[in-house]
Amino acid sequence: MSQNAITAQLGFAHLQDLPCYVLTCGQAKAVISSYGAHLLSYQPKAGTEVIYLSPEAEWQDNTPIRGGVPVCWPWFGPTAAELNPAQKKLPNHGVVRTELWQLVKKSVSEHAVIIEFGITTSSLPYQDAPAHLSLQLTLTETDLSLTLNSDQAVQQAALHSYFVVDSVHQAVVSDLTGNYLDKVEAGKEFHQTIEELRFSKEVDRVYLSTPEQLTLKDGKAQLQIIQQGHDASVLWNPWSEKAAMLKDLPDLGYLDFVCVETARLSLNNKTPLQLVQQIRYTGQLE
Repeated sequence: MSQNAITAQLGFAHLQDLPCYVLTCGQAKAVISSYGAHLLSYQPKAGTEVIYLSPEAEWQDNTPIRGGVPVCWPWFGPTAAELNPAQKKLPNHGVVRTELWQLVKKSVSEHAVIIEFGITTSSLPYQDAPAHLSLQLTLTETDLSLTLNSDQAVQQAALHSYFVVDSVHQAVVSDLTGNYLDKVEAGKEFHQTIEELRFSKEVDRVYLSTPEQLTLKDGKAQLQIIQQGHDASVLWNPWSEKAAMLKDLPDLGYLDFVCVETARLSLNNKTPLQLVQQIRYTGQLE
């Protein structure tokens, strides 16, 4: 008999009173909060965590959670001028990370466990009409998928995933191709001459053309990160100096994660948003 389930719980790790749901499918387990529709944990098997959550993350007082998979929408980073015509002071990465989303549906079957959250917001600075956004999490015994949907005409979005690594010095992201914008170098455009990235300093890159699958290795384990509906992938690690400036990250926390983000950043794309990131743990390396 299947032990697959969805269970509500209050609090996760050190984040007290945080409204959460625990999804179980076979040996796999995921924890997601209705606060920001924020994925906090994914264990493809017992004792194997692939998502990084800062031990100093907070959530009260409209604070975005550091780590997990934040949902960035309808802009990424600072607000683009087209999305902020009145030049208001607005939070980085949009307006939904610190809102409570509504539970839309949940389902449990023999092969998959699914939960969906939705949010309607009227606080967009570039339009008066309400906008709706949904996020669906699908957990199976082999992978976890996040699907972000919206029918807005103009928008940016990203699934800002923090992945645990044994050491950032051993982390390698491969299958990277094409040009990237280096935000550490004032947004200058460079060409990726080899198809992998190793981390030895601060990294903040927007890859403008990436395939449907990237691979993350950290010296001991390997993940496949499968993407759809994207036009960019963002690679980020703050390194030592900036990590020390972040109050919700330990000074040495940068050693324990890399961000591999699935993003849609073009404001010229008028098609409905369907941004997908699928995470597949492929096991320990030989």
